[in-house]
Order: sequence, then C-alpha cells, then structure tokens
Amino acid sequence: MFLEGQIIEFLDADQLRPGYVRKQERDRLQVIDPRGRHVSVNGERVAIVHCPSSENEFPGLAKRILERVHERQLEIDVELLWGSLGNGAREYQPLELAEIFFSESTPETASAVFHALSDDSLFFRRNGLRFIPKTSDQVANEQTRRVRQRQREEEREKLAAAIKRLVRGTSNEPDNEVILDRLQSWLRYKTGDDVEAILEEIVGTGRARDAAYDILLRAGRVREDTDRFLVIAGVEESFGPASIAAADALSPISYTTDRSDFRDLHALTIDDEDTLEVDDAVTLRTEDADYIVGIHIADAAAFVSRGETLDTEALKRASTIYLPTSIVRMLPERLSTDLASLRQDVDRPTLSVEVRFDSQFNLLDYRMVRGMIHVRERLTYEDVDERIDGEDVDLVVLHKIALKLRDSRATAGAITFRRPELKIRVYPGEDIRISQIDPNAASRILVSELMVLLNGIAASVAATNAVPVIFRTQEPREPLPLEATQLPEALAFERLRRTFKRSRLSLTPGLHSGLGLSAYTQVSSPIRRYADLVTQRQFAAMLQHQPIPHTPDELLRVIASAEAAESEIRSLEDRSTTYWLLKYLAREKKDAVMKATVLDKKTSVELDEFYVRGRIIDPGSAEPGATIPVSIDAIDPLRSEIRFKRV
Repeated sequence: MFLEGQIIEFLDADQLRPGYVRKQERDRLQVIDPRGRHVSVNGERVAIVHCPSSENEFPGLAKRILERVHERQLEIDVELLWGSLGNGAREYQPLELAEIFFSESTPETASAVFHALSDDSLFFRRNGLRFIPKTSDQVANEQTRRVRQRQREEEREKLAAAIKRLVRGTSNEPDNEVILDRLQSWLRYKTGDDVEAILEEIVGTGRARDAAYDILLRAGRVREDTDRFLVIAGVEESFGPASIAAADALSPISYTTDRSDFRDLHALTIDDEDTLEVDDAVTLRTEDADYIVGIHIADAAAFVSRGETLDTEALKRASTIYLPTSIVRMLPERLSTDLASLRQDVDRPTLSVEVRFDSQFNLLDYRMVRGMIHVRERLTYEDVDERIDGEDVDLVVLHKIALKLRDSRATAGAITFRRPELKIRVYPGEDIRISQIDPNAASRILVSELMVLLNGIAASVAATNAVPVIFRTQEPREPLPLEATQLPEALAFERLRRTFKRSRLSLTPGLHSGLGLSAYTQVSSPIRRYADLVTQRQFAAMLQHQPIPHTPDELLRVIASAEAAESEIRSLEDRSTTYWLLKYLAREKKDAVMKATVLDKKTSVELDEFYVRGRIIDPGSAEPGATIPVSIDAIDPLRSEIRFKRV
C-alpha cells in the first residue's frame, strides 16, 4: 500500500500514535508526528490509515480526527463486543470488530476499537495489530486478579496513610500495633516489606530506618537506653537461650601435657581499663644472650568447635561491635569475658608464638605452640607508659623490640604514620566523655607491633605448611612525595589517605603493602572476630596433627560473610561515633571558637582538637594547611553533618 501523504496511526512502544507519512521507501516510512518529531516507522507497524493530507494541514486535521475517535471510543461496551463473538478464538482486525459493534468499518471506528481494547485488556488479548477474544475462564481469572490487586492497592493506601500519621506522631490507633510489629520485624530481620518502600516515599531515600526507629521509640517498642544505631542496623544485642545454654555448659580448661607450660613466666596483659575481652598477653625471658618474647592469644577455638551452636552464632554476628554507648559481643559473656579471656590470676589456654631476638633486637627464630599461661599482671596502657618512663627493664626491652620491628616494616614500605584518635563513651543520662588516644605512645607501639609480628608469623607458618587460612593482602600504594610529609598533620593525613588501597581477604598469601609484610593473616582476636577464630582453629588442628577443619570452599564462604559484615559494622561504628561526637559539640561547643585546619580546595576544614571534618562557608584567603579560627554554623548529628564559619 502506498502511504505517502497519508495520515496514519502506528504502534510506537505499544502505544497507537498519529503521524503524517512524508516519504515511503519500500517498507520504511518517514513519519512526522503532531509535535514535529521525525520518526522512521516500519510499514508493518501501521494500524490505521485515515486520509490524505498536506503536511501543513496535518496537525489540525489529526487533532480533529483524534477527537472524533475519542467520541466513538466512549460508545464502545467492550464486554458487549466480547459477548457478541461467542467463544471464537480467532484473531480479528480492528475493522472487523468495528463492523460488528458499529455496523460500519471506517478508519475512525477501527481506531476507536483499537484504543478501547488496548485500554481495557480484560476481554481481549492483542497480538500485533489484531485482537483475540479471551475465554470465559481467562476473563474470570483476570477479574479475580484485578479484584485482589485493587484490594492490595487499597490496603497499601491505608497502610501508607497510617504510617504517614505515625511519622508525624499524630496517630494512636489500635490498628497501629500490627504496623509496629511489621516495622520492628523489618528492622530486626531485614525482611522485604511494604513498610520500607512506603517510608522511603514519605521521608526520602536512606531515611526509612531512622524514621522506623523514631516511630518505635515513641510507641515504647524500643527502650530509651538502647543505641538507636543498633536498632536501625537490626543488630540483636542479647543472645538466644540456645547460645546462653551452650556457653553456660562450658568448663574451664586445665593444663594437659600436650600444651607448652608457660605458667611460671611473668605473663602480663595490656589493655584499656574497661576491656573485658582480653585476647592477648606477653611474656619475656632471656636465654643465653637472647630475648624470648612470648605472644599468647586466647584459645577461643578450644571452646568453640566448627558447626556447634556458638560457632553458628559467632558466624552470624561476625565480630564484636564497639559503640560509644555499648558493646555487642560476638560470643556470650560466660565465654568472651570469662573462660576464654586472659584474666589475671587464673590459668588460661592459648595459641602461643615464641620469638627469639638477639641482643640487638634482631629476629632470629620463632615457634608456634598450643600453650597455657597464668597472667600475673593486668596493666593499662597508661601503666605501661609510666613503667617504661621509669625504666622497667622488661617493658623497656619489649618497647625497643617494637621500635625495631616498626623501623623494619617502614623500610619495607609500611605506613607507620598514625594520628591521635578519640575515644568516646556515653554513660547513662547521655553523659558524653571524650578522651584522646595517642597511637604513638610507647605502650600502643609495643602492643600493636607485637600483634602485627604475631599475625605475620602466623601467615608464614600457614604458607610454609600449606594450611588454608584467610590472608589479608593490600596492593602497593603510590608513594607519598617527601614534601607531603612535612605538611600540617591534618593535611598530611589527607594526602596519605588518598594513596590507600583497600585491603582484601584471600586464600592466597600476598603482599600487604600497608604493613610492609610479604604475607599477613589475623589470628590475634579470636574472641572478637569470627575470621580470627576460624584461622585459629586451623592452626590448632595443624599443631595437634588433626584434620584441618575448614576446607578452602568453606573459607571462601567465611570471606564473603566477613567482608560484608566488616563493611556493615564499620559503617555502624562510624555513624554512631560521629553522632555522639557531633552531639557533644552541639552541646558543649556550639558557640565556642576552635582551631581548624583548611583542607583541599578551601571548601572544608578539620577541627584540630576533635578531628572532625565539615564544610566551611568562607575560609577567606587561607590556603590549604593553614590554621584558622572557626565556630559551628550548623550541625545535625543524625545526618552526620557539620558546617563551620570563620570567626
């Protein structure tokens, strides 16, 4: 059919649209629509041919045609048309159906039928440009589906209205209990629920969980002393009855001859004063002119076997979570703060590494064993700093060894630049206390270097003995220019941070550039990290000449779980810490003048005392690295946002 110069209706993305055929080339039509849009149309998509026209007359004529089509469409009773066809299952052209219903087959009546049957698909199914009547059963099923869909939509509208009232705090209806149950279940179990989508629509993307928490808090479903971020993250603080019973059934482990006996050595632990999960202890002895340093790790694997109740619980939790308001432990307290913890004045089983150093603190040799220790002293970091200043012989030696280890790693490319950190604790009544931790204090260097040494040795033992463990690797970073290290601390750290590469978990040993080690695993915190517990379990089996409990495939699953959990927990801890820090600043420093360092592009600063970053309205002529006086212009702890102004 030659269509050039004709007004047509054609299928465009399953919609019937008018057009004017400017040119026809075989089966391709060059069409212009009423808005002047040019379209290339396949001739097979032409549904209706109306009448010839000039291009100038087309827009007005097309409008009048569509108005008449709409008028005729309003006359159509689709169900009556369907019923008049009996149960005929053949395909019908729109012109045929127009003749049946209107007793006339014109382009306008055919177009009206096409639009009517496309708009209401209950009785007919379209196949290309033709329509097929549905069977009575198909119509009945579709009607049932539509009724149910309408019911769901009505229920969703009622739910959305109720949730909107709850968000505004203006509802106290009995039916709310069901909605509150759904909100609580969604937060706790992260199950798919309409309440999530509805809350996102009401309060905005990313704010739904906060809104749910506020609703539950007002309704008394959440205790006021519960950390909001634990609730938002769906973290369950308490352990279930099965885990509690499994932990309560455990007994202390006594010394047996298959363990190395270190109980006569002066073992000491170094931790914060409030630490109860004590993972590590150290010993020092001399042999000839050499120093033998013992690094002893709590043998949590001796209490928690693969696949048991406590193992399943620890896998689910992945790690102990440390928040300013609370600690959510990976293992029940009967185990984590008692039986496995290296407490003072009791015997405790360990995975131990003894490292031999010469008189110049050069590493000579090491061995890994299952041990038993008896902690003689529980020291805080402050205690150790005082003793090192007071020339305590053993601690001075351990500190010098640590410095030698750090220097060796730095030579191998390790990042040894460490900034002060804030320790934030929140006590009842929102009593926020902030203290500063100096990571370069002698005690901190001593502990961190011995832990890095232990984990590096463990990686070497695993690689040498083909023991499958979870290694941590980190690709080489771009070297930091020498001049960058001479910048103010905040700016130097900002430049250094940009060179960081993300560390990864792997079953293959590889370089960890940030630590300056050729291989690295983590076994130093088995009470607090599930991946460490699994790794410790592998070494325990190797040392006892038993089958290795976890296959590489199982370790891959642990890696996948650990990486996801690490990211979620880090985000949770960061958000909670930032919230309480900003809350403290809003309460205590709202009108104070503070010193801040200007960062890149003069658009943000960092408070020198609190290490918190935020935007600044106008730093003036200050260059990056400059220290300027600022005050808080705006602060929103819940959104982790703070803005400064120069004073």
